[in-house]
Amino acid sequence: MDGPLGRRLPALCLRPGGRSTALLLARVGHAGDVSGVSIEASGAAGNGVIAGHGVLAKLAWALRSEPGDVRPHNEDYAGAFAPTTPDDSWDRGPLVVVADGLGGHAAGEVASRVAVEAAIADWTRGAAQAPRQALRSAVRTANVAVYDAALESGRHGMGTTMTALTLAGHSGLVANVGDSRAYLVRGDECSQLTSDHSKVGEMLRMRLITPEQATNHPARSMLTRSLGADAAVQVDIVETDVARDDVFILCSDGLWDAVARDELGKIVSSVLHERGQTAVDVTAALVDLAIKRDAPDNVSAAVVHVLSDRPIPAAAGRRSLFRRR
Repeated sequence: MDGPLGRRLPALCLRPGGRSTALLLARVGHAGDVSGVSIEASGAAGNGVIAGHGVLAKLAWALRSEPGDVRPHNEDYAGAFAPTTPDDSWDRGPLVVVADGLGGHAAGEVASRVAVEAAIADWTRGAAQAPRQALRSAVRTANVAVYDAALESGRHGMGTTMTALTLAGHSGLVANVGDSRAYLVRGDECSQLTSDHSKVGEMLRMRLITPEQATNHPARSMLTRSLGADAAVQVDIVETDVARDDVFILCSDGLWDAVARDELGKIVSSVLHERGQTAVDVTAALVDLAIKRDAPDNVSAAVVHVLSDRPIPAAAGRRSLFRRR
């Protein structure tokens, strides 16, 4: 593959297919039940439909990205790095990433894909660091990759949001740039972990407008920070404690714009506890509901369900999973 993908990510096995190129990092190790390994190329425009899921000893994860019914191209992208070696030999924690591309479909779909691939590549091959530093490094590497890709392709305005989660010990760390969000559902409560880097987000924090006014504000889509805009970027890192049965939700604005925060908690509780289903079902329920409500943008969600009280090792094997169907 020509361009920044081929140059920056030599470890990726690329399968030709234009916009529907499928990819998978070499599989390493054997421990753990990790599903969603097969790769299929989607015929949809842009990044198409992306889906993947896995179950480890201490957590289950699932992700899904859909173009939706309003926009013809999918400019979102999502990916996950999951360990396949015994947890006592992990050297890098699990990583889940969601990105929402900017700059029109020709640029946005490239930016989000480049960013997620670059972040996961840096996460898997970078020098051993504390989780917070490693997470910040991954997002900064993604920023440089998008910035370089924009320069090389001449696509002015190309950029992307990014929200990324890793778990280490009894802590969850979230990095974000832009307005893709991370939520924590604990019991019946759902809290937003990230702050939107947008004009409306700033006005809300300054109490210049109310949440009700923000819903239809003309500046609601204007970002104040994104990957690819400059060679350097400020990355926000939020840390929270982690307990058994916690659920993290990472999502693009297509989801949070259509599904309210209190609804997220109710859906998680209904799917996991009342129906006894899994993270895959939570992800499907969230994305399907947003699309049913005519989400104004592409819809992406990643769900991580903590299954154990035991601390999660701050490290992981050498595998990244992407699936397109």
